[in-house]
Amino acid sequence: MQCTAYAHLSGDKLKRLQEMEKEFGTILVAFEQVPAVAHLSESELEEIRGEEKKIGKILIAYER
Repeated sequence: MQCTAYAHLSGDKLKRLQEMEKEFGTILVAFEQVPAVAHLSESELEEIRGEEKKIGKILIAYER
């Protein structure tokens, strides 16, 4: 599955997620579809880890 976009929530759905965020002390992000994490080789993972260090961010690879 591919993550196409953040979900657009309103009304009761949005209010419930905001309540859960407050309760858990977290940030919840809703997506339209659940993304499948890519299966990468060890060399691909190492390349991504190196890039994470360079940019100081976390990268997640998803299947297309």
